[in-house]
Amino acid sequence: MILNWFKTIFKKKKTHSFIHQEDRDITNLITFLWSKVETSRNASVLKTQVDFFSKSSFEDKIELLPSLYLILEEYLTEKNTIYKYTKRQIRDKISSDYRFIYTYSNCEPIFQDLKKQELTLCRIFLIKILEKSAELVGEFNDVNIIYIKRHLENSNYFENENLIKQKKRLLDFSNQIFTKIKDSLGENAIANIYLIVYKKHFEAYHLLESFTTTLHVIPEDIFSKELTNFPSKQQMQKMLQKQLYSLEEINEKLTKEIIERKKIEEDLKHSEHLKTRILDTAMDGIILVDETGIVLDWNKKAEKILQVKKEETIGHSIYPLVPYKLRQELKNSFNSYIEKGEGQLINKRVETSVPLRNRSIVYVELTIIAIKTKEGYLFNAFFRDITNKRIIENEIREAKVFAEKSAKAKSIFLSNMSHEIRTPLNVILGLTSILQKSDFTDPKIDRTNLDGIQFSAENLLVLINDILDFSKIEAGKLTLHKTDFNIHELITNLSRGFKIKADEKGLTYNINIDNSLPKFIIGDQFRLNQILTNLLGNAIKFTHKGEVNITVNVEKKDPDTITTNFSIIDTGVGIPEDKLHNIFQSFYQVHEPGKYKIEGTGLGLSISKQLIELQGGILKVKSEPNIGSCFEFSITYNRSKLTSSTFIDHKTRTIDKSHNISGMNVLIVEDNKMNQFFIKQLFTNWNINTDIAENGKVALQKLDDKLYDLILMDMHMPVMDGPEATLLIRNSHNTKINTIPIIACSADVFPESKKIAIESGMNFFLTKPISEKALEEILYSLTVFTSKETKKIEKTKKYERHSKNEMIPSQERCCDFSILNQTFENDKKIIQSVLQIFLDETPQDYTSLQSAVKQYDLAITQQKAHKLKSSFKTLGIKQAILLQKIEHAAKEGRDHEYFLQLINSIDNAYPKIITEIKTKIKELTLNSKK
Repeated sequence: MILNWFKTIFKKKKTHSFIHQEDRDITNLITFLWSKVETSRNASVLKTQVDFFSKSSFEDKIELLPSLYLILEEYLTEKNTIYKYTKRQIRDKISSDYRFIYTYSNCEPIFQDLKKQELTLCRIFLIKILEKSAELVGEFNDVNIIYIKRHLENSNYFENENLIKQKKRLLDFSNQIFTKIKDSLGENAIANIYLIVYKKHFEAYHLLESFTTTLHVIPEDIFSKELTNFPSKQQMQKMLQKQLYSLEEINEKLTKEIIERKKIEEDLKHSEHLKTRILDTAMDGIILVDETGIVLDWNKKAEKILQVKKEETIGHSIYPLVPYKLRQELKNSFNSYIEKGEGQLINKRVETSVPLRNRSIVYVELTIIAIKTKEGYLFNAFFRDITNKRIIENEIREAKVFAEKSAKAKSIFLSNMSHEIRTPLNVILGLTSILQKSDFTDPKIDRTNLDGIQFSAENLLVLINDILDFSKIEAGKLTLHKTDFNIHELITNLSRGFKIKADEKGLTYNINIDNSLPKFIIGDQFRLNQILTNLLGNAIKFTHKGEVNITVNVEKKDPDTITTNFSIIDTGVGIPEDKLHNIFQSFYQVHEPGKYKIEGTGLGLSISKQLIELQGGILKVKSEPNIGSCFEFSITYNRSKLTSSTFIDHKTRTIDKSHNISGMNVLIVEDNKMNQFFIKQLFTNWNINTDIAENGKVALQKLDDKLYDLILMDMHMPVMDGPEATLLIRNSHNTKINTIPIIACSADVFPESKKIAIESGMNFFLTKPISEKALEEILYSLTVFTSKETKKIEKTKKYERHSKNEMIPSQERCCDFSILNQTFENDKKIIQSVLQIFLDETPQDYTSLQSAVKQYDLAITQQKAHKLKSSFKTLGIKQAILLQKIEHAAKEGRDHEYFLQLINSIDNAYPKIITEIKTKIKELTLNSKK
């Protein structure tokens, strides 16, 4: 013993700094694994273990490392819900970043295959038996024991034997150890040594697949002794749950049999620590009381759930902490079980509520079990917090009620929608039927009938647009179009129609606009118009006497922005206070249909609220029944640089009809017979020649036979749809075909449809029903562009006679993006997409053109110039005229020097073109983020 003490004193130790580094490495490994755990209530026990590990000494960390690593690995591979890792993923990470773990002998079996793992677990177990025995009797001088220890510590010793022989040899070693120590300490002591070591071995390695192999090297003499019921893996798990008092009984036996009192105290301390760990890492609250209700134990989870510290409860009665009703049931259950062996709350699962000191309520699921001891009965209560579960159940109930209300609201909406749609349809069908039977002898009546059809069709379109807007908002696909507009004029024009309606009902209609509000601002005028139309329409609809007022004030002024406040006040029927929170719900109507002879879809306020929120505002409402309502909102707009003298309203611009569209040849690609008839009629009125193609395939065939000035292309058709046909047209090698302007025509109003059309190569996009004015504008814009282009060619020819250098002045802009804005109705997303397509595709085509010009390849030069000319025109690039000249020159076979001069002019401008386009994309991107 003295010799061992000297060895311990003079044993070479690791340096202080080296130990610190190892400590950090181990802690970093556990921290890394914990960072991958999905934290939840279920991980609270694991969090406690990780915290305990972090606060432990370096020596304790090494001892706890295998157990905590395996627990974390099991959690990541089996209990993570969002992302489950595989053992391979985890161990590959360990192998690359935390290889130091392989240097610890107690971690060796974790990373071995099953065969080696079985043998290593048995070796480690027997080495720990020898170490534990040496603590009691000192180092063994027995030759056999020294021989056994040396071979157990040499992992290569067993490699040349098969598994059965290896296990047999290990069992033989164990029997020799058992016999030797039994002779020194006695049967009971050696049995307790095996039990103590097995428990620690179990804690460290029980999650390994081959752990139970350890039982194979435990001598039969230990299993056969009645004094020790040596546990299996399954029995050990049950035993850990009943450690509260059984461990103390084991410790009492150990105190009589272990030689040194110091060792007895260490084992008692370990048992108490194990018991505390079991209690404190439990996921449930655990309270142990005696027959009279005196608290004997109270774990950390109980502290957390009931918000009462353990120190306040030990030795005190549990009853003051329990609600009165449960208190009586507990007392009766304890007494009944002691007397009869059964109780109302014993061995059953019940849910109850417990008031806390902060006056809040916690809901718990409670189970009480009875434990029979020599002194009598103990009662162990296990309980878990189910407050969140109760909240979720309540939310589900509320959601069910809300869903039922929504279903009822949608049912009302469908009923109203049916009425709203059928009313104009009834007029349209009725008047159409009358016109079909008319002999047209009374033009005035026929005109009135046609006006009625037009009016009803427009109302129907407004209704459908309302529903489409709602769908866009719900899908998050509605985009705002910011343009310069005259807000004073918008309010005035809007109010003209509503004043007429107000006059018809005998109402006073007042407009109040703040004089400090600038005339021109930048924003989405269409959506502002839509919001005010909804709010003013409701105000007049629900007001039967009195007045309706619209007031526009400046709320805040900044150098670049101006916040404008809008309020609409009426003296109408008002809204009850209990219904105010519902009015912005979709399909909701405050007043029952028919009560006030009021019609509508129930979408207006919902759409208005969401449109305002899209622009950064909030729609507020104040209302009193029979007094009136006030709807108010504010929107921040950008300041405009326009003045009255510079501004031209898009809606009032006139079409330049100085150029003749008569005699144009147009190919109508449309599968619907009625649409064919309608569009053909439109073109016939303009004296334009038309041909019909039922689908894209037929259109391609017609293009082979005849040259057209324009193609009107439906997006969705059988056999071959519009985008597919357009791609084939644009990729055609026939220069007379691949540059024909194409107008997309679709009933799909969502942005994706426009994007597909542009990406396929279409030049314009019209939504159905087709606007005659919009189509006419496109036709005249095409003739104007062609005319201007012709004049530019003539002007350039004249210029050629005076100068060989055709450079365009660098101070001028190369790109005129106003053409894009007009073509795509200022839809910034579509414009940005078109510009990006140009940047992605044009450089390659332009490089090919440069190469063809250099090599004087006229065929490729003509083809590439033609293709690039179309792209340059779309973006309003002035150098399109030079590409036009290159194309014509290639047809005429002009000399090589002429092409080099033209391409040199484009080369000089090309970097500026690319820069302007990139700048525009950046500008659009920044604006979209505002």
